[in-house]
Amino acid sequence: MLISCALHAQEISLYSEFLRFNPWGEVVSQDREWNPREILSPAVPRNGHLSIHVVVKAPAGTNYFLYAGQSPSDIVQIRIYREHFVPCGEDFCPDWLTEQHMPSFGAMPESIFRLPGQTTRCYLLDIWIPPDVPPRRVRVEALLKVGYWLVAPMEIRVIAPTVPSAKALPVVEDLAPISARSSDTAQRQLLRYVSGLPPELPPGILRVRDILQRNAAEDMLVAGSLGFRSPQLNTLAWYPFVFPQTGGEWYLRARDLIYRYNP
Repeated sequence: MLISCALHAQEISLYSEFLRFNPWGEVVSQDREWNPREILSPAVPRNGHLSIHVVVKAPAGTNYFLYAGQSPSDIVQIRIYREHFVPCGEDFCPDWLTEQHMPSFGAMPESIFRLPGQTTRCYLLDIWIPPDVPPRRVRVEALLKVGYWLVAPMEIRVIAPTVPSAKALPVVEDLAPISARSSDTAQRQLLRYVSGLPPELPPGILRVRDILQRNAAEDMLVAGSLGFRSPQLNTLAWYPFVFPQTGGEWYLRARDLIYRYNP
């Protein structure tokens, strides 16, 4: 039986790729939002990726297994990465990634010496939509087993646009510093697009910031394939410079503009 995650000391929750949590269950200060988005029914183009932070909170001494499932089965491809914490200013941010086999075993805390008092571990669901999947809805769940089951569900909306081939794109590591907003890495690809430059792909997927760069590059490929130009998109590209206190999720508004455009 699946039991609501809000009823227990253990919790599993889903957040956008732009909200990073520290080992003590708080959003790092540079990504903090007054009104974070609920991840209920995100849109994703075909041949594109959707990346979601999975945040597991539990008291010390908890052992658990983490799974990911989908319904119908075998529609999308799902990878689970463990996020490793690194110093991030005065805090710790999840950055380095290690791919996990399902089920992924975890314990709280990871290290009583390096992260004393840790109550939170972070993972990343990296979901790829094959290009031949027709527009449809797919239920994806992150599941936590701690003697009973906890579930964090969402419904992916596969939309009609298809991410063009990225084979000809330049491969350049173009990451914001770890202590910057998570969205600053995506902003670099948006600024390139509004300047008429092609997006850049990371050399590999080793860090959360590589995921952010790749996903933003895919967004710009979709925008280019649709011929999308908008003064509002130009304004958003400079938004963090005008409002330096903005949190991590401002970039999702740019993504919404691109995905909702219908030429």
